Amino acid sequence: MKLKLKSSEIALDESDAAKSKRRQHGILISYAYTFGQVVVNLVYVPLLLSTIGKTEYGLYQTVGAIMSYIISVNSVLSAGVGRYYSKYKAEHDESMMERTLAIAKRLYWVISAVAVAVVLLLIPLTRAAYSASFSESQLDECSVMLVILALNMVVTFNNTVNIAAINAHERFVFLKGTQLLTLVLQPVLIILVGQAFPSAVTITVVVLAMNIVCSLLQRVYAKRRLGVRDVFRGWDRKLLRGLFGFSATVVLVTVADQIFWNSGKLLVGYFAGADLVAVYGVGSQIYNAYMAAGLAISGVFFQRVSELVHARHDISAVSELFVRVGRVSFAVLFLILGGFLILGPDFIGLWAGPGFEDSYWVALAIMVPMTVDLIQNLGITVLQVMDRYSFRGFIYLCLSLMNLAVSFIAIPRWGIVGAAVSSGVCMFVGNGIVMNWYYASKVGLDIKAFWRSVARCFIPLAAVVLLAGVARLALPIETLSWPCLIAFGAGFIVLYAVVYWKASATEWERGEIRSLFLGR
Repeated sequence: MKLKLKSSEIALDESDAAKSKRRQHGILISYAYTFGQVVVNLVYVPLLLSTIGKTEYGLYQTVGAIMSYIISVNSVLSAGVGRYYSKYKAEHDESMMERTLAIAKRLYWVISAVAVAVVLLLIPLTRAAYSASFSESQLDECSVMLVILALNMVVTFNNTVNIAAINAHERFVFLKGTQLLTLVLQPVLIILVGQAFPSAVTITVVVLAMNIVCSLLQRVYAKRRLGVRDVFRGWDRKLLRGLFGFSATVVLVTVADQIFWNSGKLLVGYFAGADLVAVYGVGSQIYNAYMAAGLAISGVFFQRVSELVHARHDISAVSELFVRVGRVSFAVLFLILGGFLILGPDFIGLWAGPGFEDSYWVALAIMVPMTVDLIQNLGITVLQVMDRYSFRGFIYLCLSLMNLAVSFIAIPRWGIVGAAVSSGVCMFVGNGIVMNWYYASKVGLDIKAFWRSVARCFIPLAAVVLLAGVARLALPIETLSWPCLIAFGAGFIVLYAVVYWKASATEWERGEIRSLFLGR
């Protein structure tokens, strides 16, 4: 497959040009949101640690890990709702668009009730599981937080239909804008309220309040600005089978993801208590921000992939898009990964303070193999649109159970770093080997062209990272101060950007960057 599309294949009408511009704006606001996450965490986490303390922060991380298993039920239907709403929008079937949202809304009412009941059952189980490593007062706090986060979960569930509609209409600026507003205001309120009530419960109360406000804004926008309607015309059996059939495959991935990402925190809490959960949690803050940067681009292309698959039936164009999005994602992610590899110990020492040195290795052990998954994240979108998601679910579930077993053995012997390395190895096997084979042999994506293209981008940029690493080692300073860290980082970014523009970027990428920032 040639990597260059024919002019007839990429000709855009006025409507397509408007959609393309919205995607560009979506990418820009997504990166603004990711940058906001980095800045907010830079200021927020040390302030929070000084406000509520290391132990309370560890409690919040533990309860958050437990709740993430329950709230992950949201993805059981959200992926299906997004897929079918986008599909009917691509086919201009307004009646089925309305029907999809109406049915999904009623299903979420039922799921919310069941999920709340499960949380109430989890409270005594949690108290029993952590009775040996947590004090009685800590267990009481965990119980209160579970109740508050259960209410937050209900709000999240019932706003999913609005988010699916806004995404399908490609109004990324508003969606990410409201999320960015929440991102900035939420920690400010937590710190202010935490001065008077310094506990982990304070965090959960503020999170609930901000989620309610954000959900209301998104609902009003979807209803009044976009004219989104949900009209219930009875239970459509075919649509229900489609939603649950597609969502059944998502269940596998959801369960696997939750085991994968949260078993480490839960096992660390079980074996070592809340303080080491805090250390692991700081590392997870870093790799979660890295994950958000990787998802920023691919997240705006769901509707575009849906159009290529359902309306045009053009897998070669999908493969072309896969390569292009992957290259751009890699260029951004390798900048972050390279910078963290060189300056990570300095950053964590300044940011979190003493006692969090292992957070660097936790983050790095996850970030390196995660890079493969993130630069190929559009492949997940392709699998969802093509309704071929079940294979990924099965593979990830197997790897997650393997990771759980290995972590159970590794943590008592090698601590939190052992848990992170276990996760990293399993991630590389799943994303780096198995999924690439599946994309190439079963989906029809040109994986060889993908990696050839990424390699051409990688080689000049790797030289920059190597040069910066040697320069950092040559500095006769054990830990950089904030001014030195910022100055070194800024120099690294400038050099990286120059080399990328001159030696790595394609003409298409240069054109997209000019269009994005200069409007031409």
